[in-house]
Amino acid sequence: MFSIKKIIDKIPKQWSLTLNPNDPWEELNQKMEESGLIDRENPEKYSIMIKSTSLFVRNIWSTADQEEIILATQFILVSSIFDDLIDSHDEIFGIKYINRFINIFKLDKIEKDPTPLERIALNICKNLENRLGNQHPLLNLFKNTVIEYLFSLLPFKNMKKLKGDIDMNLYYMMRRNNIGMRPTFYLSSIFSMKRLNPEIVLDPLWSELIDQTGNIVSLFNDLFSYEKELRANDERMNCFHFIQTQRSWSVEECLEFFEKEIDNCLEKFLIDENLLKQKYYSILKTQEDIDEFNQLVEKFHYMMSAIVTWYSQKSKKYKSENSIFVELRY
Repeated sequence: MFSIKKIIDKIPKQWSLTLNPNDPWEELNQKMEESGLIDRENPEKYSIMIKSTSLFVRNIWSTADQEEIILATQFILVSSIFDDLIDSHDEIFGIKYINRFINIFKLDKIEKDPTPLERIALNICKNLENRLGNQHPLLNLFKNTVIEYLFSLLPFKNMKKLKGDIDMNLYYMMRRNNIGMRPTFYLSSIFSMKRLNPEIVLDPLWSELIDQTGNIVSLFNDLFSYEKELRANDERMNCFHFIQTQRSWSVEECLEFFEKEIDNCLEKFLIDENLLKQKYYSILKTQEDIDEFNQLVEKFHYMMSAIVTWYSQKSKKYKSENSIFVELRY
């Protein structure tokens, strides 16, 4: 049996916040029923997923209002369910429904026979447009990155079919897009930015923070889901698995590798975070602007902290009685 505590503790404790008191459970369930996603005769199908996703969202957006929490939970939920849907069907099905989803974010267009997920996706777009207007730069950045995320689903799925070794650099590039870090950041920007010029997020340093956060979240995702994916015979793109098999390493060696990778990613993240602060602290004119800027930077901290909390709470899916990791036993 092995411990992953040292890896979990890489994320500073001060990067977590008190859980947002706005609980979207009842209102969200109602919206899911209205969309047709939840069957009134079988409400348990997605109930655990909705509950755990809302907790994850409330850990990231600790000061968001009820409407923002519902929007964010809907987005994370729809992305996760749609990803699983594409992963479990053939490529013809995937291309068809990815294109349908892209048209929602590109054209605000929904088909004559919309699925429940498509109705929810259109509702997210309409709600954000009502808040910002349909040509707001942050909204367009969000939509563009959702489309990039959708385009990443089939390539990532098809990577699982390829033979031979997988390079970590290729893995990072594919996985951080597949995990949806960019649209999540721009959704945070929509919620957080009231004073700052939206053009500020076009600075390439933000892109570096997104990438390093995506890398770290991907590493934690693969560590926590390693045994679940082994049980499901879906471990091909899990980096804990392919690093172990490609290099003929022991579990201890893989854990050491993960520690070093997370250390390297965190170091790069903190360097770019400091560069970003040095650059804009001298440009921003008021303390209110600086506070809003800091809130946006800190969202990355909360994303990394929330992912650890989220996986720790999803016991039925990621924990087992005989896990090789002490922290994932129940």
